[in-house]
Order: sequence, then C-alpha cells, then structure tokens
Amino acid sequence: MNDSTLPPKAITKQQFGRRLYQLMLSRGWNQSELARQAGLPRDSVSTYIRGVALPTPKSLSALAEALGLPSTDLLPNAVETRSEVEDPSLEITVLPSSPNTARIRVNRLVSLATATRIAELINADGVAGQMPSAP
Repeated sequence: MNDSTLPPKAITKQQFGRRLYQLMLSRGWNQSELARQAGLPRDSVSTYIRGVALPTPKSLSALAEALGLPSTDLLPNAVETRSEVEDPSLEITVLPSSPNTARIRVNRLVSLATATRIAELINADGVAGQMPSAP
C-alpha cells in the first residue's frame, strides 16, 4: 500500500481494521508477528483488525513504527475520527415513554458564555426533575 492509496480523511474503526490487515499481509506477517513487531499484545492487534476499536495514540504510534509509516498515514485525523465517529458532538434521543421529552448529550468545546446559556435553558425547562432516570 502506498501513500496514494491511503484516504486523506477520517476513517471508521472498520476501515482502519481493513487497512491494518492489508498492511500486515503486505509484509507477510500474521497478527502475532505484527503484535511482536509493534510491542503490543496480540489481543489488541486482533481488536483493531476486527474493527472493534481504534488504537490509543501510543498503540497507533507503535503500529505505525512497526509498519514503517507515519501515524497520520495509518490513521488520518485520529482525533477527528474518535470525536466525530465514536462520540458524536450532539446526540438527541426522544424517550419512548415520554414522546414530548428528549435526552441530549453534547460533546463539544464551547465558550463559557455559551455553556452558561445552555445550562440556563435546561434549568428553565423544568422537565429535568420529571424525567425517568437513565437505564
């Protein structure tokens, strides 16, 4: 695999797993050999290849070094991938037991003024005390 075949954008866990698998095979390695070359547990390599998880920055660096690639070529936009694919910046869930209410999750950097306004809106809504607890 050369630089021209690596996509320039953030990739999913499954895409990363396929990429890692192809890079491993192109060197004639199995998962155990890739793990040995990277100094990682074989179970971790298996988890990455199966698309179950993305590596930590430390593990990504070890894999990239073992494969002779820059980390950014192995997993472009690693920070963006984690925040946008695994942890969406805004999630709204309407509760089936109460269709006029919703649970929100916000994972986004905002100014203190914006955070304060959001908290004020939530407090003014008055529904929070009436909502069922999270499952």
